[in-house]
Amino acid sequence: MGLRFSFRHLFYGGKLHKDRLYKILEDLDSAAGGDAADITELESDVEALQTTVGDSTGGLVKDVADLETAIGDESTEGSILARIKALEDKG
Repeated sequence: MGLRFSFRHLFYGGKLHKDRLYKILEDLDSAAGGDAADITELESDVEALQTTVGDSTGGLVKDVADLETAIGDESTEGSILARIKALEDKG
């Protein structure tokens, strides 16, 4: 039964037929690939996010750790904050 046929027969006697509505929704879900396709796409998205976020060896986690190390604090020799403090102390 085609979607157009189903939709026309959704209402009968001015009332909505829930079983026919449910069938239309099932048909639409199947046409869009169904749950399996949705789950596969979500798994792919999660993998991409995990790669982007990363861990201590790569990705955003490593980038943030590297930036925090570079910024350092005023007492860590060679850090950005220590060099700024040294410049301020000279002035």
